[in-house]
Amino acid sequence: MLKNLFSLNTPTAKRVFGLDVMRAIAILMVVDSHATVALSKYYNGSFLHYLLPDGVELFFVLSGFLIGGILIRSYEKQGSFNRKLLLNFWTRRWFRTLPNYYLVLTGLIVFALLRAWRSGLHHTLPNKGTLLSYYFFVQNFTHFIPDFFPETWSLSIEEWSYITLPLVLWGMHSLLAAHWPRQRIVLASVLFIIIGTNLYRFITAVQIPLSEGELGYRGIVITRLDAISYGVLTAYARHYYPALWSNESLRKRLFMVGLIMTVLTAFAASIFVLHIYFDLGVFPTYTFFKRTFYYPLIGVSMALIVPYMDGWRSATGLWGRFGIARAITHISLISYSMYLLNLTPIMLNIVERIPTTSWTVGWLKVALFWGLVLVLSTLLFKFFEKPVTELRENLSAKEPTQLVSERVTGVPER
Repeated sequence: MLKNLFSLNTPTAKRVFGLDVMRAIAILMVVDSHATVALSKYYNGSFLHYLLPDGVELFFVLSGFLIGGILIRSYEKQGSFNRKLLLNFWTRRWFRTLPNYYLVLTGLIVFALLRAWRSGLHHTLPNKGTLLSYYFFVQNFTHFIPDFFPETWSLSIEEWSYITLPLVLWGMHSLLAAHWPRQRIVLASVLFIIIGTNLYRFITAVQIPLSEGELGYRGIVITRLDAISYGVLTAYARHYYPALWSNESLRKRLFMVGLIMTVLTAFAASIFVLHIYFDLGVFPTYTFFKRTFYYPLIGVSMALIVPYMDGWRSATGLWGRFGIARAITHISLISYSMYLLNLTPIMLNIVERIPTTSWTVGWLKVALFWGLVLVLSTLLFKFFEKPVTELRENLSAKEPTQLVSERVTGVPER
């Protein structure tokens, strides 16, 4: 009975195992970083955590690769970019992300109001205007996100990227289709977003004194509109340069370079080395780096990993044994529900109601946290996220899974 309850019944034949691995690693790193909240003062940092990159940045790159591929294939198949293509793209994206988000967001608001009503105290929610901003993803558009449901900063960045990228592509097509081929228009659109966002960060970073810190650029929409664009560049390479993309030797070299760059960039930006920057008298340089060059560097580093992972089509050897592949695919499938549920709904509203009175209690809370995250996320995915997402098949046109050139050259379908 329990096996049927938690079985996701999702076909895996067309899934790319390497991309499932990336998605699973990303969400596990995010949840792991939040799990340390349960340890309170008994957590003194782990050296491994300082080497691990930001799981959210990995999500951005992977999302850009997948979304960029969808846009490129749709654009090339239709031969133009118009309102119909745009609305279809948004319909399919928003049926994937909005229902789950609105359910959890509204649930948190209702829960806070009910708890305040039962206790006779005033609720701790933000004002109505701020709460309303969450429904339109502007809670962190020009400033850092409020304390309520703070993990949604990255979802806002993703949603605005889903708006800006196709709009820029539509604008570029309208202006340049008579003069440029579609491949060049795609590249120009992506570079326009990357260069424009980096210029904005650089100009504001120079204008604002370094004494004011990193300025929270990591979590502000207008300073992170390029977040998924590095992944979109990998989609561009995959679809327009299939021979290079399928070169196994090149994939491996790029993977190693990307992995080393990712670890070094994550370590250089971690709090573990802050005292070194202070001792050397270069802390202002570190601050400037975190405002500016860190974001394209981590984006490019992770993007270099994608070709190899995309070539990892299925689980073989040890990966296919002992249920490892099944567990990875399961976590990949429920990753969005895990993202929405782990911090505010589960950690802050359930687990943290238990006082951390000792090291042992802290680790028991961590175990409880992980158990609740995995169980509740599975249930949310199976009984709400998946059924609602499938409704889009009746309301939108299915997007192409490969280009004509890929069918000719024999590049395998994703």
